[in-house]
Amino acid sequence: MNLKSTILISVIIIGYVEVFGQVMANKFSSETDTLLIRTTRMKRSGIFEFGGGFMEFRDTTNLFDYEIDFPDSLTNILGFRWPVDFKSELDYIDIIKGKLPTEVFVVIVDQNNNRSFKDDPMISLRPIDWYSSQNSIPVSFLVSDGSDTVQNNSWIRIGHWQEEIIYGRDEYLFASISIDNKRFDLGVIDQLSGSFTYSLGAQIALFSSELGKKDTIEIRDLIRMREFLKLNGSYYLFDSINNSGEYIRLIKEKNFDEKVGLQVGMLAPDFAFKSASGDTLNTTTMHNKPLIIANTCGCGGDIESPKAYFEIRNTFQEEAYILRLDSFSENPSDEWTINMKDVYNKDAYHKFRQAYCSRICYVIGQNQRILDKLLITDWKMDLPKLFNN
Repeated sequence: MNLKSTILISVIIIGYVEVFGQVMANKFSSETDTLLIRTTRMKRSGIFEFGGGFMEFRDTTNLFDYEIDFPDSLTNILGFRWPVDFKSELDYIDIIKGKLPTEVFVVIVDQNNNRSFKDDPMISLRPIDWYSSQNSIPVSFLVSDGSDTVQNNSWIRIGHWQEEIIYGRDEYLFASISIDNKRFDLGVIDQLSGSFTYSLGAQIALFSSELGKKDTIEIRDLIRMREFLKLNGSYYLFDSINNSGEYIRLIKEKNFDEKVGLQVGMLAPDFAFKSASGDTLNTTTMHNKPLIIANTCGCGGDIESPKAYFEIRNTFQEEAYILRLDSFSENPSDEWTINMKDVYNKDAYHKFRQAYCSRICYVIGQNQRILDKLLITDWKMDLPKLFNN
């Protein structure tokens, strides 16, 4: 074994210490540059908002790859297969919807993965609760664990939202670590993955430290992949997470103050843009006052985020520059609105919107650093704290 291999193995195992003959994970030193952290699947806490997708039930003919064992009391049965891993067809969570003699529709989840719907409870659909896991449904499934196939467990949630049926995994990852014997509790969520794997959409947040415990996680607290988490006075890059979410890797960053990005404390990127009035401008000319970049979204009938923008404008237009990012088929009358459909504004889109629909508001100080990051509809709770001090 060469020296390079020895160093790599030392880095990997440094997060483990022997305690009374057992291995205890996630104990590190502040001298350690790479933290390989073991996680545990947990039923989703109210600290994370639920996220899901729309269920599309279909005829069960040729849907399942096994003989179906349906309850005798159900009619009008339709089925849905939920892949455990988009990268592998190893297993699915199977769900059916049917009508009882009372004309009530119910769903049944093959919770124990035994290819039968007769031994699982019938579930009456309720409006989806975005913050409570009270109606979580436990599920079992097979996953690939290296060269082996193992059974894993999690939770899902199903419910009505408007005229649709929403579903989603009801879990997050939890890890308790120590750095120089100081404890930190971390949580990881992935709203973008429709399977039970973790991807580039994963976000990590600090739940608690020696400074206290968080009751809620706000947008400013969620650290995306390739962003930085502050632990024990140092910043660590959220470098990677494996497919099953069992391990996350953090790498110490020694030059955080020089980083340009969209998290609080970073230098905000400048961009050129064309205003609704046709003027071409650049945010480099707007450093003599704070700058508020307000994303609004009219899709889905949203009227709250555009309303919040105009309220922010009326309240803080003397104290700050305020720019609005949204998409319009025709340029709006407000000259400080930047139309994302204009090709000239692609730079602004990629740097501060990054999605067709966004409601994130950024506050940038005169030193060009991001002071805050919040949902635009929460502005009354957060912006006065910055401008009234």
